[in-house]
Amino acid sequence: MAAYEQREGKKDIAISGYFRGDYISFQLLKSAIYATVGFALAVAMYVLYNIETFLEDFYKMDILEFLKEIVSKYCLVLAIYLVISYFVYSYRYHKAKRHVKQYNQLLRALLQMLNIDRKGRKR
Repeated sequence: MAAYEQREGKKDIAISGYFRGDYISFQLLKSAIYATVGFALAVAMYVLYNIETFLEDFYKMDILEFLKEIVSKYCLVLAIYLVISYFVYSYRYHKAKRHVKQYNQLLRALLQMLNIDRKGRKR
């Protein structure tokens, strides 16, 4: 049990301290921020990789249409990423709750054994 407390237990106990909705909402917020940063980096890398073509066609292209296309792709990527994140963090929450429940049951059993042992001894 001490090994559990030192390793996985730290994360499980921290996760189980949250309400389900709070934990998942916080993780989804973090995921949305990471997805936004990742998408911005991907767009920047794409533009930098094709900078010559981009600069040649910059005055010919419809900027508004280009931005609409980027925003629609961003929304699609963000939606897919958040749906996947929801299932991942929901699974992690339920797994942590299950582990903490088992841990608490083992602690209760250990406490009962200690109480029985103390009652059986003479003082």
